Amino acid sequence: MTPLSNRRRHRRFTVDFMEIEGRASFTSDIAIRDLSIAGASLVTDRRLEKGSEYSLNIVDHDQDITVKGVVRWCSVLYVTGSFPDEARLRYAAGLQFSLLTDDEVQSLARFIERHFIDKHTVVDVPEVPGSRFRIRFHLDHVEMAMMKVDETYRIKQLSLGGMLFESDHAFERETRLHMELAIPENISLDFVGRVTSCIPSPEKPAHFDVGIEFRTMPEQSKIKLKEFIRRLYLEDAGFTA
Repeated sequence: MTPLSNRRRHRRFTVDFMEIEGRASFTSDIAIRDLSIAGASLVTDRRLEKGSEYSLNIVDHDQDITVKGVVRWCSVLYVTGSFPDEARLRYAAGLQFSLLTDDEVQSLARFIERHFIDKHTVVDVPEVPGSRFRIRFHLDHVEMAMMKVDETYRIKQLSLGGMLFESDHAFERETRLHMELAIPENISLDFVGRVTSCIPSPEKPAHFDVGIEFRTMPEQSKIKLKEFIRRLYLEDAGFTA
């Protein structure tokens, strides 16, 4: 573990070898390419974990449909940006809906009836008894929806004032994030962080090093963080427990 010498108020330690993880929840904009009662094909700027469950919210005029689904596949669709440091990945993903209630089935059926176009594709999805919507319908426009996304990050540097983590998604400066930090000995810290920097990773293409300043943190989490940083200082000075 090596402290980084700089002009920062708090000394930062390199901790990437300690497998410290950060977690955050986001509401992400996604585009629906096609839809059926059984699932949907999506385009998103975040990689969705195969086998994980997500909540999808579709708002259409007076309808507000929220369903849950499991990701069956996810792959890079294309890369935007003319230069390497502007690269942004877009992903295509297939979502299979979890068990739907009768009301959710009816809401999706009404939505599809309003928006499907003649072109459609039969897809390999679970049979829905009594429904003709086993066919995957292409919509008359790219429907925008919202998805709750939980992400996990590898923490590279840590201090009392903030941290640096690695992400395959770019963040705008000044963005506030509600996050959780898991440090050794099963200690979990909750906080709100502010994005202070986001630069292309020198180690991985299409990845970013994101700098976070701790803005608000419960007193109990502050105490735990201070104790952990104190241990890093002692270990760096050659003291062991």
